[in-house]
Amino acid sequence: MIKHHVAKKIVLAVALGCASFSSLAEITLLEQDPQAGDPLSRLKFQVGGSIRPQFIDEMGNSDRGSYKRNGYDGGTRFRFSADYYLFDDVSLIGYYELGVNIPALFNWDNHYADGAANTDRRMLFGGLKSATWGTLTYGKQNSIYYTVVGAKTDIWDFDMQAQAPGNGYNGNYDGSYRSYNLVQYKNTFGPVDLYVGGVLHDDSHPAGVNNGNPLRYQRKGGGALGVDYHITDELTWGSAYSYIQQSIKQNNGADSGKNDNGQQLLGTGLSWKPDNWTLAASAGWYRNFLMTGVKNRHDYFAGNGYGVEYYAGYTFPVSQYLVKNITPYYAGDRLKFNTGRDYQSNHQTLGISTKFDYGFQIDVEHVFTNTTDNKSDLNLVRLRYDF
Repeated sequence: MIKHHVAKKIVLAVALGCASFSSLAEITLLEQDPQAGDPLSRLKFQVGGSIRPQFIDEMGNSDRGSYKRNGYDGGTRFRFSADYYLFDDVSLIGYYELGVNIPALFNWDNHYADGAANTDRRMLFGGLKSATWGTLTYGKQNSIYYTVVGAKTDIWDFDMQAQAPGNGYNGNYDGSYRSYNLVQYKNTFGPVDLYVGGVLHDDSHPAGVNNGNPLRYQRKGGGALGVDYHITDELTWGSAYSYIQQSIKQNNGADSGKNDNGQQLLGTGLSWKPDNWTLAASAGWYRNFLMTGVKNRHDYFAGNGYGVEYYAGYTFPVSQYLVKNITPYYAGDRLKFNTGRDYQSNHQTLGISTKFDYGFQIDVEHVFTNTTDNKSDLNLVRLRYDF
């Protein structure tokens, strides 16, 4: 029985991790070379992706038999991008990223969460790009807050435990992460990248049940502003602010009735990559954003909270025996509710990432956990194939 279980895990890893051995980076299917009378020559079309089987083991066997311990999909995605030249330096651009839960797609029992979808539209947006006038996009895309602040510490596996994206109602809808109906403008002025965006009205979505009455989350609109300052080629400092007007309402239409229910995110992040080092840190303040766990339309969100994340890694080049490099690293986070809930979490992670030729990578982490609800320490292994 044990041998069979181990063999099943190996088969899962191989099936998820082995797709092609021929490419290392984005694959260009059509190259842009504008020619008179040939509309297709104006198009550049690229594809790429990342296949990511993963295993998470909670210490103490509290997760025995869970799908995460058995092996599951840790974020497999396939991406497609297009750039269609119009005139001067202006292009029409489009981007689509499809998430695929491979075990769910093939009905591999005990390797995915109950009710998990086979696929997920991670991003889908389009717009106009100009080196002179900037880039304007609309659709489901990374938020300005994530791009400027969150992405700087989204660089190890068990990350994003204390930043706003991923810790609110749902990053697909609340405007903090890869959200629907975002309008964004970006332009570069010397060493500064400026981001301005609008968060448009969205449909309501289920938010639990209160005494038999279904609750729904409603995003009413908002905006965001971000600045990335490239101090040097290796050092970047970014700050962002986001405001989302929202409500928690019942099916009868009654909402939370508060005037101060705007969700606010204010954060800053630093990324420094001198030589073989990668150093990063981010911090954020969240108002009416973190969830209390109370299914009540008046107390659904905590008043105030904050989070910090940090990472330090050093890459050792190898370039032999199919190994490109090895990066040991230390990372951590702290999330604290100031009001609305008595909760805090702290994670300290020791990890090592090994990159191989042909786009393969293995990440191994041990996470020391200290939380109000006494969650267990974790062992984590992630296999990656990037193309």
